[in-house]
Amino acid sequence: MARHHSQGGFIKSRLIGLFASLFFSVPTAILIWFGVNKQLAYFDAGFFSSTYLIACILIFSVLALLFPRLFSSILGGIWRGILKVERWWGW
Repeated sequence: MARHHSQGGFIKSRLIGLFASLFFSVPTAILIWFGVNKQLAYFDAGFFSSTYLIACILIFSVLALLFPRLFSSILGGIWRGILKVERWWGW
């Protein structure tokens, strides 16, 4: 039998996936923003405003909405990168 998916179900599943991904992507964006600002403050080079934090969260949201199956791999790669940078900076 052929499956018939309604458009409402597709949009609903995308929105549920988006809200679930925000649970992980918002803390990731915050950690990236704080980490970068910490290093900029260490070198007395100023800091990024909260606009960059909001932009980072919006970019993660768009990625999660456009690539729902790939987003977990993207976020995993970002976390691995954070850990490598953390070891390199000696935190």
